[in-house]
Amino acid sequence: MGSFLSSAGIVPIIIFVILALVAVLIVVKVVGKIAGATKEIASTISDVAELAKAVKESGVTRADMLEQPPKSVSGVTSIILPSIIREFPDFDYDEAKARAEAVLISYLKAIADLDPDVLSEGYDELRTKLENRIRELRNYNQKEYFNNIKIHRTEINQYNKTKGRCIITFQTAVEYIHYIKDEEGKVVTGDEEVKYQTKYNIDMIYVQDRDAGDNNYQSGMGVNCPNCGAPLKMLGAKKCAYCGSPVVELNIRSWNFSDVKEMY
Repeated sequence: MGSFLSSAGIVPIIIFVILALVAVLIVVKVVGKIAGATKEIASTISDVAELAKAVKESGVTRADMLEQPPKSVSGVTSIILPSIIREFPDFDYDEAKARAEAVLISYLKAIADLDPDVLSEGYDELRTKLENRIRELRNYNQKEYFNNIKIHRTEINQYNKTKGRCIITFQTAVEYIHYIKDEEGKVVTGDEEVKYQTKYNIDMIYVQDRDAGDNNYQSGMGVNCPNCGAPLKMLGAKKCAYCGSPVVELNIRSWNFSDVKEMY
């Protein structure tokens, strides 16, 4: 009986020893994994530090790393321009494109200066849109910045006729540093260092018929007969509808701008 009890008493001890060994093995394995992970993390940190050092020594800035390529424009100038020239033989594409780019730049600078008078030209519709944007910034006590503006490319995107008007839409790829600050000078949108790439559509309009056009386009046109002073209903008219006097074909200045819109 004593021998049996002695044997029975050994069994729990053996089980305890086995469990203890298993526990030790598990601890050893876990510690080994932790050590391996720690070594790997240390190696990674070292690699990152070396990379950061290399970047710093190369002169590459955060702005350089975040810089994006210029936006592509949906240009169909070669397809549409011949049709415009057929209808408007005096249309000067290079001058129109330069004016469209100037309007875009002046529109952005007008927002930055909170001054609608900076806008180089445009119908009342465009000026009203600009004034609304400036009013919104003032209401929120914010100031919007467009620094280092650079035009990459401008092409004709569309040509449409509607409501007595012909509309040429230019699309321009542009870059600038863009951000908005609150009244405390804190940047709430954008980045003071990173170049922002985007594109805009600029609508250039030729009013063919005063009666069919909207009132917003009346003041921007102001074309009258050189003989009797009567307003010319059709800008492309060869003679005055009131006195019959011949009218010299108007040049590109009959075109003006009605909208500037960012294309996201």
